[in-house]
Amino acid sequence: MKPKRKSGEEKERGRVRAGEGNRSRSTSTSETTTTTYMPKYVTLFLMLCLALYLVYYLTTGLGLMLHMRSATAWVLASLFSLAGMDVVVKGTVLSVNGFTLDIIDECTAVFPAIIYCSCVLAYPAGMKKKSLGILIGVPALYLINLLRIAVLAIVGIHHPGIVEFVHVYLWQGSFIIFVVVLFLVWLKMESGAKLSEGER
Repeated sequence: MKPKRKSGEEKERGRVRAGEGNRSRSTSTSETTTTTYMPKYVTLFLMLCLALYLVYYLTTGLGLMLHMRSATAWVLASLFSLAGMDVVVKGTVLSVNGFTLDIIDECTAVFPAIIYCSCVLAYPAGMKKKSLGILIGVPALYLINLLRIAVLAIVGIHHPGIVEFVHVYLWQGSFIIFVVVLFLVWLKMESGAKLSEGER
């Protein structure tokens, strides 16, 4: 008897099954690696947070944060001026339609940036991808922070009684969510790029 030759359709089905098997094994291996790396990731994340905070603490004496605070005040003043509001800036103190804001270090998004950078740097990815994540994420956090202060100023002008609630509870909690969302977006992009490279 002559052996039957597999039809093109059967061969294609075989290739699809083989591809699915490879993807299944790859997914299983990836999940195992992630679970194994998690304690190391948490440890490295905490160490990076501490190291970056020390860098921040040591550079405060050099006046770097003072320049950052002043720049933030001037950027906000420019935006409010474009909106036709009465704006006065004195160093890091910003007055908008009579409502005064003192731009302190926490108003520059430096601490959320430290957490975000630590998340990205601790993750097992190439330096190119980490650098891209930081170059996109940190400016995004700064822009969100400008929006936060702008909203706070508007609330202060029109509803001064709830400024403390908006500042301490609403925006502080929201900023943590923004940091997590930005990191997850970068993680999704990094995982998608890794999957594309694996399929080539």
